[in-house]
Amino acid sequence: MKSGLFSIVAVAAAICAWTFVDRTSPTNRRKVPGSVMTIVREGRLRADIVLPAKPLDCERYAADELKYHIDKAFGVSIEIVREGKYRASKYPSHIFVGATSAAKTINLPGRKLKKDEWIVRTFRKNLYLLGRDSDIKYNDIGNIWNPTIYGTIYAVYDFLEKEMGVKWIWPGPTGEVIPKRNHFEIVRINRTGIEPLEERYMHGTVPWGMPKIGFSNEESAKRYCKEQNKFLVRHRVGRRRRTKTGHAFESWWKRFGKSHPEYFNQLPGGERRPAASGSLVTLCVSEPGVWKQAVADWKTWWEKDGRRWGFEPWVNCCENDYVSLCQCKRCRSIDPPDPRFAKSDYWNGKMTIADIDRIRKERGSYGLNAMLCDNRWGIPKDDPRLRHIPSVADRYARFYNAVQEEVRKINPDARVVGYAYENYLEAPRKTKLDPSVVIDIVPRSYFPYDKVESDYFREVMLGWKNAGVKEFLYRPNFMLAGGNYPFDQGRLILDDFAFAYTNGMKACEFDSLRGSWACHSMMNYALIRAFRNPLHGYDQAREELLSAFGSARYEISKYLDGIYAYTTQWTFDDFHKVSWQNCTGGNHGGGSYHNSPAILGEYFTERFFTDNYRLLDSAKKAANGDKEVIARIEFLRKGLKDAEMTRRTRIAEKTKLAAPGDKAKAAAFDAAFKAMNDYRATVEDDLICNFRYEARTEMRMKWPHKEGNTKPSKSGRQMEY
Repeated sequence: MKSGLFSIVAVAAAICAWTFVDRTSPTNRRKVPGSVMTIVREGRLRADIVLPAKPLDCERYAADELKYHIDKAFGVSIEIVREGKYRASKYPSHIFVGATSAAKTINLPGRKLKKDEWIVRTFRKNLYLLGRDSDIKYNDIGNIWNPTIYGTIYAVYDFLEKEMGVKWIWPGPTGEVIPKRNHFEIVRINRTGIEPLEERYMHGTVPWGMPKIGFSNEESAKRYCKEQNKFLVRHRVGRRRRTKTGHAFESWWKRFGKSHPEYFNQLPGGERRPAASGSLVTLCVSEPGVWKQAVADWKTWWEKDGRRWGFEPWVNCCENDYVSLCQCKRCRSIDPPDPRFAKSDYWNGKMTIADIDRIRKERGSYGLNAMLCDNRWGIPKDDPRLRHIPSVADRYARFYNAVQEEVRKINPDARVVGYAYENYLEAPRKTKLDPSVVIDIVPRSYFPYDKVESDYFREVMLGWKNAGVKEFLYRPNFMLAGGNYPFDQGRLILDDFAFAYTNGMKACEFDSLRGSWACHSMMNYALIRAFRNPLHGYDQAREELLSAFGSARYEISKYLDGIYAYTTQWTFDDFHKVSWQNCTGGNHGGGSYHNSPAILGEYFTERFFTDNYRLLDSAKKAANGDKEVIARIEFLRKGLKDAEMTRRTRIAEKTKLAAPGDKAKAAAFDAAFKAMNDYRATVEDDLICNFRYEARTEMRMKWPHKEGNTKPSKSGRQMEY
């Protein structure tokens, strides 16, 4: 495997035309050998930015970003002009941004560019930055619900990174690493590129119009949204194709429960109905009527909306958010022999319909799901070890194949997309997949993500690949873990990300972006950086982030490495114990995505915070008065402080719950909760955390946040969490 990765990296390096970047000191006035153009000489501008006469908003956005970074790097105010005016300018060189007439005169682009493709090129004394662009409104740039064809923007970012040495390590000004100098020349450049992944985004990103819950005022919430969105665009988060995936059959029970009960899972005793809510019912995937109905629904959608809205012609066959439950003879006849069926009370006939109803009543809608899926987060309190869960993947592979065969009769370009998920995550043993079928693979766990999970994921993915799958979507839940406290399990995740890419991953969507930038700085940067180069790796991302801390680099490396070591020390058994010591209701133990603060009393110690404050103090001294570096250190400190105060609030809550009716302990919790929120109000404009996300999480634990403004966003879409 190592030799394969090495070959890929070597080929990529050979293809890339890396260019020389002037790293000379500000006082060095000598001309750079081989230079083509000068942008700044001795602090004076020698170029301007030129847009087309009628620029697209993408081109305007690109020019604004270029100006912003040039101004900050050189202490100037570079002009943005439109074609027709630049010839009269006083500058000998020009930076042409977008589809300018000047670019056309030198035969750029010279051909139709692919989606996401961009060009960075010099000619004579000028620079050309262009790409394929969408005609999208300026304020909608970054909206991932539509394809994000931003070639010119990406060309600008490529230039800023490779020629100017710019980095963005987290949202907002403190995360902008823009080297300062007063002299800048560039050598000949002839570079094109395209993003390696067709889709690259996170669930949970917040659109405009975000309710202010968790923030003390709406303007702070809006600023958080704006800055995070800008950061994600800078890291090319987006999609060049629009696909329809996700739980596809949530409305089917309401639509067909009475008229077509044969569409749905057969439960013990022969009844066909949901084991939980109607939206969680699973299908009888061996039923031909299900195949035909799925294709009929797709045809109606495709002809009415799908084609018109620019979707790929994919038939979404991703099951509802539950384990597959159908016990009918036809489905069971597809399942290969597996001794694990005999060990499972659901599959061996011991569990009755009355048991299912009792489990739902006692453990909630996902109670049965937790008992039948191999997922560390879902394992009940009384089941401390990973269970042997039989796989029903063969029946799903046949289902995908059958729908693919049906839809091909209507549209030869249509493709089926289906999950590898829950109790059909393991690859089919006997069934080969139609090569047109796309598999959306969802790893089973997200914390602790250790070698056990990594090995299992690799085995699963290779199994589906060997069963004939050519293209994978990758939808892990890694970013759900960690709450608003210091957390990092990025190294192994990045290793597996590279593995997935080399084995057919064409798109990735993380679930979900919590936005705890100060506490998850290393992991978040590494994962987002991998979108642009899946082989980039954790260590290279770490070096990039540490370079932002100048002379305090050593102390910050100890701080980040300490967080990584603290996170990865937890074994499954350790965390399972802590989790179920802090169950806050429902089927989940503490520390899951919807009650992450529940474990904080045991997960961290007072010494953890004391030691890390001391490290940050040392880093501040080592910064030698560098204001930018000190601001970044303080950014980390504010996140650490928020985590500490959240922990104190949880400890006060547990003390209160242990003594019902004790007014003093209830008052102590109220005081800790107020102090936490008061502190958050003082740092919310520093972008350290998406406090709305954390407040929503804490509300599930019945912490007394107030909902605030809950008006929908301008797009009509509520926040996705």
